[in-house]
Amino acid sequence: MKWKYVKNDDWETPIEYWEILTPFISPDKTIYDPFYMNGNARRKWNHLGYGCIHKDEDFFQVEKPVGNILIVSNPPYSRRNEVLKRLFEWNKPFIMLMPITTLCYIKTQKILKDYKIQVIIPNIYKGFIDKKGNPTKCPPFYLCYICYKMNLEKDIIHL
Repeated sequence: MKWKYVKNDDWETPIEYWEILTPFISPDKTIYDPFYMNGNARRKWNHLGYGCIHKDEDFFQVEKPVGNILIVSNPPYSRRNEVLKRLFEWNKPFIMLMPITTLCYIKTQKILKDYKIQVIIPNIYKGFIDKKGNPTKCPPFYLCYICYKMNLEKDIIHL
């Protein structure tokens, strides 16, 4: 049987990945998570004490969000470059959970090089949650948060 690549970008993020970010997020910010998957992000952010805009709509078609928002998400990795380009066009603060190797891809470097990004390296390594609500094994890569306009104390933060 021949192996066939299947693109799968639909994974729910465990709350622990968002919880460790709360020391870096002002309590007056509203979280905007543009990648819907199953809609559980709003519930998780509300549990952590933040308002959250989270709608089932196409990130690549919606208007730039307005107000005192912070864009935080675990975007589809197969479209990482398109996501980053659009976020930089919006010029709003963001935190994106992505494989740490994202920083090394040549095409992605060409996008990132003109912006002052900062990186948070988490101290957890957990699997995600599949469409049926089942936790998965840990991914075959390590993760980081790519941050823009966050004014963190250091450019690279190890948790």
